[in-house]
Amino acid sequence: MFKKLAVAGAIIAVAIATIIIMERGEKHGKYEVSICKVVEHEALNSVVDGIRDYLGEEDVLYTIDTCQGNPAVASQIISKFIGRRSNVIVTVGTTPAQVAFNYARKGDTKLVFSSVTNPDSISTNLSGANTTGVSNFVPLEPQVKLFTEIQSGLRKLGIIYNTGEANSVDIVEKLRDAVKKYNVELIEQGIQKASDIPQAVEALLAKGADALFISNDNMALANIPLIVKLCNVVPVYVSDTDQVSKGCVAALGPNQYNIGVQTGKMIKRILNGEDINAIDVEYPDTTELHINKTKASKIGLNIPQEIIDRAVKTY
Repeated sequence: MFKKLAVAGAIIAVAIATIIIMERGEKHGKYEVSICKVVEHEALNSVVDGIRDYLGEEDVLYTIDTCQGNPAVASQIISKFIGRRSNVIVTVGTTPAQVAFNYARKGDTKLVFSSVTNPDSISTNLSGANTTGVSNFVPLEPQVKLFTEIQSGLRKLGIIYNTGEANSVDIVEKLRDAVKKYNVELIEQGIQKASDIPQAVEALLAKGADALFISNDNMALANIPLIVKLCNVVPVYVSDTDQVSKGCVAALGPNQYNIGVQTGKMIKRILNGEDINAIDVEYPDTTELHINKTKASKIGLNIPQEIIDRAVKTY
């Protein structure tokens, strides 16, 4: 009898705890927004900052975690968020978005992704799947054009990308076409882990790369200082404006903080009761040009003044 009572008591306690978790937001006038980043680096941190600054701290409880690009870890984190009955799950980067989508499409949560280059890599059909978000993709041709304007002798453009990162593979596929218009040859070097980067840079330089381009690849972006150091006098271009201060020559891309604000606005609409399935996926409102004149000068690259004059920020 005692054991039966103990078991019954435990079941009741769990039920009460579950109700408390489910109703916590309403009781305290707060919502729970749980965020999973794919990796740790400045661009993704800027996205999270933009989200939090827009939503504020008064009415929102945040849980923030990082899966380090590992789908198994992402699954553990998202499962934890589901258990917390988060009002909205936010994923920053493709890998956690792919994992969270499997829950959202079954109705277990509402998913807002951010900084995903190709939303199709989550699913080719997001309709009715309790999923929407903000992509960080901007057209590649204007970026390649900029590189050739800065570096008139650019003939071979090297790119390092993580072959296991869906958005990076998609970028490379698009870039193959983008470079043709400017008579530039694309030299590709895939990596699977960060320790592959030195060998990848060496291989690209050995093949005569006149410059390197790091697009929205999280593994490469997290190691930009190393890539810049290994390239020595060869310019490194990026699509992430936050990386220009680290020694990259230039970036024409979205402001990551603004992507966070754009994502925050979307989350706010959902928290206010708008149907997530009626909210379309969005793309960056604008792009910014950032130039590192100091780095360009150090490697003997003379950037035309008219390009510098167009820059939103120079170093």
